[in-house]
Amino acid sequence: MSRFNRNNMTMMQRLVFIVCPVMLIILVWVLFNLFNWSIVRGEEMEGRAARQQLSDTTISANRGTIYDTNMNVLAQSATAWNVIIDPAAIQRRIDNLEKAAAESDDPEKRYFNAEAYRNTMAQDLAGVLGVEVSYVIEQMTYTTKNYRKIASKIDKATVNQLNDMLDEKGYVGVSLETSTKRYYPYSTLASSVLGFCNGENKGVYGLESQYNSVLSGTDGRIITAKDSYGDALPTTYEKTFDAVDGNSIVTTIDVVIQQYIEKELQSAVDQYQPDGGAAIIVMDCNDGGILGLASYPNYDCNDPYTLLYDYTIQKIEEMETEEERAEATKAARETQWQNKAITDTYEPGSVFKVVTASSALEEGSATLESTYYCDGVVYFKDGDKMLPIHCHNHSGHGLQSFTQALVNSCNPAFMQIGLGLGQKKFFEYYQAYGLTEKTGIDLPAERIGIYYDDRMNNISLASCSFGQSNTMTPLQMLTAAVAAINGGYLLVPRVVDRVIDQDGNTVEEYGTQVKRQVISEETSAIMRDALEQVVSNNGGTNAYVKGYRIGGKSGTAQILTNDKTQEEMYVFSYLVFAPADDPQVAALVLIDSPTAGDRSYANTVVGPLASSVMQDILPYIGVTASYTDEELENQDVLVPSGLVGLDAASVKSKLAGQGLDAYVIGSGTQVIDVFPGENTRVPNGSTIVVYTEGSETSTVTMPSVIGMSPTQASQVLGNYGLNVRISGGAANNAKARVSAQEYEFGTSLARGTIVELECVVSGEDGA
Repeated sequence: MSRFNRNNMTMMQRLVFIVCPVMLIILVWVLFNLFNWSIVRGEEMEGRAARQQLSDTTISANRGTIYDTNMNVLAQSATAWNVIIDPAAIQRRIDNLEKAAAESDDPEKRYFNAEAYRNTMAQDLAGVLGVEVSYVIEQMTYTTKNYRKIASKIDKATVNQLNDMLDEKGYVGVSLETSTKRYYPYSTLASSVLGFCNGENKGVYGLESQYNSVLSGTDGRIITAKDSYGDALPTTYEKTFDAVDGNSIVTTIDVVIQQYIEKELQSAVDQYQPDGGAAIIVMDCNDGGILGLASYPNYDCNDPYTLLYDYTIQKIEEMETEEERAEATKAARETQWQNKAITDTYEPGSVFKVVTASSALEEGSATLESTYYCDGVVYFKDGDKMLPIHCHNHSGHGLQSFTQALVNSCNPAFMQIGLGLGQKKFFEYYQAYGLTEKTGIDLPAERIGIYYDDRMNNISLASCSFGQSNTMTPLQMLTAAVAAINGGYLLVPRVVDRVIDQDGNTVEEYGTQVKRQVISEETSAIMRDALEQVVSNNGGTNAYVKGYRIGGKSGTAQILTNDKTQEEMYVFSYLVFAPADDPQVAALVLIDSPTAGDRSYANTVVGPLASSVMQDILPYIGVTASYTDEELENQDVLVPSGLVGLDAASVKSKLAGQGLDAYVIGSGTQVIDVFPGENTRVPNGSTIVVYTEGSETSTVTMPSVIGMSPTQASQVLGNYGLNVRISGGAANNAKARVSAQEYEFGTSLARGTIVELECVVSGEDGA
């Protein structure tokens, strides 16, 4: 073999030795990647391929409706639309326009300004949709993307306006995506109960949050094949998964009752301007259903981020720095979203005496025959000092029965009752009344207060006995109080009655839940009678309602001293229920830290509020009024019809037959007018002004009768030729005084005008 051949073979062998390992390495690398991409990462690659080849569009499920107990809509979802742009399609359109311009035979049309086109399109879209132009332009810059949302949840009118504009301008790359929008027909009504939905249609606060999984349903999907530009290929693959709408909930809230209590609460807020807020809760005594719940401050569920109250806004605007204002605004929003009835704790004050009294009666450490002496103060040994705890009546109540102690709201008496019960038993009943646990209401963020256990000392037991030291939520207090007067049954309060599907079929029903029986029926009956006397004593206190048997108890709790004014601040609350012999409905009204008006006692501040609430609710729920003889005598009467045209003597006779007097003006014989007019309801005993021929309207000037007794005020106004209507539960109380008059001092009024006077009695309860 020649040298050439031997050398050639050597080179071939060397080449084989080099190439084969390389080929082997390449083969191993290929096999490894094949295994990795197809087996190890196969699912991931399939997902990537699907995302590149398939378009996945969400079909929003309709959120379920929230109804009141009478099927009035409180919250409802309606179809809305999101506006989507396809930046890649818009860019292709711009590229095509640029190309067409460059190829144009007309020199004037060869220049195309892409930036001007993009800006004009953005301005047109922003103008219709109410969004920022800069935001639309920013979304257009994502030219490799096919989906950018520029507006959410627009209504049908805006959709029509948008389509008209797109047709006129010939824009491409704009589409609509079906969505839903939450509407609250009553705006602010029951906002602290309902909550609201965020931009993703998820419930925030209230029932919207608590029942989000029930209401939200399941979104559907449309999966469609798409081309390399991201455009749908309708002739190929498409699969639809229908959305499943959410279920609806029927609440125990009654819109009418809710409107009543929000009206009354707003009136009280306007009068007292509470720094700490306010609340009213109305509960069915038999099943624990919440008929109404109002919390101040509140908000518009359709616009939850806007602050509603000028007082709050003004305080924020007065702050020095932007950072302070921003922080205060954030805090104010959080406050208005909260439900004060379940998230705030407070010392209930004397309302808590319902718990102490019923516990002592049940345990037998006190009876109706028990007596207690009060000289105005009790001293407790506190280390080397003697700690005084005063009664609100500093001169003392003297010797009192058990019921009198409750009526007088006497702290020294209740310290004795609490000490007689003892630490262990006091805490056992405190637990039994549910005050160491959440009530279990179906609303989010419920809290419980702080409390002493059975290791408390005598000073703590004494203060706890009359409602100081321990704290609880307003709902905890109301739930415990209802147990004391409904036969002893501690109920789980609830806001939702049942869940229904789209066809109205009941999916789930929530019945009455009784946690335990705390006291006996007999003890509860004693408490009802005693609490009725609290309200009706001395001719009626501020919470009394004519024609109804009302029970109740006020509570005044000092909480702090105002840093600026050094003024003592209080939480005022009132428990009220009716009918007292067979309670159907109970309410707790609360005003926290009022800054205006008379702020001496709860009976003065929230007693009239409790009366107004019951005066509205009881006739509505069908509780029949039963008036005393005295109340019947003071009922309004109707001015007879057919008086005009008669002679004055005949008119006098007809008015007298209705228990009305006549004041004749003019020298004629024929009556040409009467005031108040025919068929007008006027207080019994009113004087009707009778005008005869040639007479002119007689006017008088309104005097001030503030601070007078109802009798004195009636005499003064009668001398001025004015009629009087007395309002307020304490109108027949000998200690009642006029707290407000309908017309200001100095107002010119027609003789015979009916002037309403509000009368209240100061002091605690029926004392």
